[in-house]
Amino acid sequence: MPTDPELLRIANDSGFPFQIAIQHTVAAQSTTHGWKVRHAEHAWSNSADGQSGFIDLALSDRNSCASIVIECKRVRNATWLFFNSSGTANPRRHSKSWVSHYRGGCMNMFGWHEVPVDPPSPEAQFCAVRGQSTNDKNTFLERVSGELISSTEALALEERDFRHENQESFRFYFNAIVTTASLKFAEFTAADLSTVEGTLSDANFQDVPFLRVRKQFSMRPANLTPADWLRHDDPDYRRENTVFVINANYLNEFLSQFDIPNGSFRTLGL
Repeated sequence: MPTDPELLRIANDSGFPFQIAIQHTVAAQSTTHGWKVRHAEHAWSNSADGQSGFIDLALSDRNSCASIVIECKRVRNATWLFFNSSGTANPRRHSKSWVSHYRGGCMNMFGWHEVPVDPPSPEAQFCAVRGQSTNDKNTFLERVSGELISSTEALALEERDFRHENQESFRFYFNAIVTTASLKFAEFTAADLSTVEGTLSDANFQDVPFLRVRKQFSMRPANLTPADWLRHDDPDYRRENTVFVINANYLNEFLSQFDIPNGSFRTLGL
């Protein structure tokens, strides 16, 4: 049967073939990296902020302990340029994860917590995309990430009681964007910055297979406590979250290296 070019164009414009391709890629390498697709096109609703939609993919590790909620973004001939205020691409391990911990007949943790994870990767605060307006206060990445984080919360709420009543249960939820975009990280020094022109005079641009972005993606109010203020130099720390951004060609490599070290449990006081 001959291919209908118009119908093929409609299918490709939808972005769904990319999502399906990622699903097949994960499944094909499941025995190698230990992750499986638990949900695809999973409906969600978060009453805390009124958002709803469909999770593209939710992956679960072999122990059903860690989940990665994935938003698939197919873009054409695009480069996403990342950088941070320090101008360095030093690998970081810390991240923000939703933690559900059940023990002794009650939930001891049920919310966002600091969970250092491997593999280390550069951490960015900013993402520049060609054509993005300098006056756009809510960028493409921030809009996508804000909804992604809300969907992760919704899934954690949905699965809150999916456990054996008489056993201790850990569950970690992470946020990730998988994209066809080329990922670049800009390194620079303070001397490269101009307060007159508001520009960079020079930078070292390097390819990265994946990285983590950390900032306040959610516009939902989160009141600080005295403990938050005393514990961290930055009082906005509590509202920050982490989103992993992964080039699709390196997704299986990322999954193979992903690990929650034993030290992370000590960080949580467990």
